[in-house]
Amino acid sequence: MFNRRVLSSHRDVFDLEVKRGGDGSHTMRGLWWPVAHQLLKQAATVTLPRRFLPEARRRFYKNVTVAGNGGIYEVNLDLHKLKTPKGHTLQIPNYGLALAVAQEWAVTKDKIVPSLMHLTGLSYTVIDNPNHETKWDTVHKTLEYLDTDTLLFREDQGEELNTLQAKEWGPILEWFNKKFDADIKPCPGLFGADIPDPVRETIRRYLLSYDMWAVNGFLYGVEALKSVILTIAAAERKITAEKASFLSRLELEYQTSRWGSVEWAHDLDKQEVLARFSAALLFIHFNTWQATTKHKSK
Repeated sequence: MFNRRVLSSHRDVFDLEVKRGGDGSHTMRGLWWPVAHQLLKQAATVTLPRRFLPEARRRFYKNVTVAGNGGIYEVNLDLHKLKTPKGHTLQIPNYGLALAVAQEWAVTKDKIVPSLMHLTGLSYTVIDNPNHETKWDTVHKTLEYLDTDTLLFREDQGEELNTLQAKEWGPILEWFNKKFDADIKPCPGLFGADIPDPVRETIRRYLLSYDMWAVNGFLYGVEALKSVILTIAAAERKITAEKASFLSRLELEYQTSRWGSVEWAHDLDKQEVLARFSAALLFIHFNTWQATTKHKSK
């Protein structure tokens, strides 16, 4: 029998226990990560560009449930299984992620807006794989951002900004170099940084150690911040999603603090980046947490 649960709030995603008949229970380890609840809220706050998503339509369902066992979970809209744009049944290998995807559908009111459903869109992309990419291809695409990483681009725009960049970016780059036994240095001007091949391959092996689902989360995060360094630092919980988003926009934040911001435009862009990156982090963490099964004594 599949286990079903109707979702009512964001809290349901992180306060869960799935009963398995009368002889056991299934619990998720790691879902008590303190900032996960906040990340889920941030990931659904604004409208972002679509990522392989269908057109918006009116809500046609009343209840959203999650059903599954054996490590495969499905999201049901009333009695209908949720399907991808290519018509595949959305089968998710992680119960926590299945709950989070279901929550995106549960909080929808009158109209289904795909661009708000970042976790759903990422799941669609992994399952449908529209570009027919292997995990190696996705990691390679991610590493293409390393040479022009946000933290490695230092343009001479005054001593004050350079000092701020050194203060805010320096510790993260130092941590990254230590983790990957590297000595990557910022590069002024328009040319990319010099990344030695052995260092690049070490980072490649690190990303390849994750499964296809998590690797797509890394790519989504890197695309949002234009930074491999910040995305890995946030995935390793060295910095928060908010801090990573702020650091990716450091020059803009500096300029707006001096000259002011364009009304609503800068704030909207800021929230878009944070929402997208928060979803990417959730996707990574959901697909790296492990499940444990406890059996009651007879």
